[in-house]
Amino acid sequence: MDTEAITIEVLKKIALDSNRILAERQRSIDALTLFHESALKALKNISKKTDVGILKERAGFYISRIKEGATLNMNL
Repeated sequence: MDTEAITIEVLKKIALDSNRILAERQRSIDALTLFHESALKALKNISKKTDVGILKERAGFYISRIKEGATLNMNL
């Protein structure tokens, strides 16, 4: 497994970890956007498995934006 795949997996695990604070989980989803299409599978998994509405919405939003080909900027 390459470093990018490992990083995506770690960020996905953080987003799904109910023992972490919500802000950490949100930031991990935001960080996944740095990997563009490579992160789609992880974002879909988060959207499917999370029980927190805001995380589901955030992952879904990024999935849509990546599929549209939008440039994502975490500072916006």
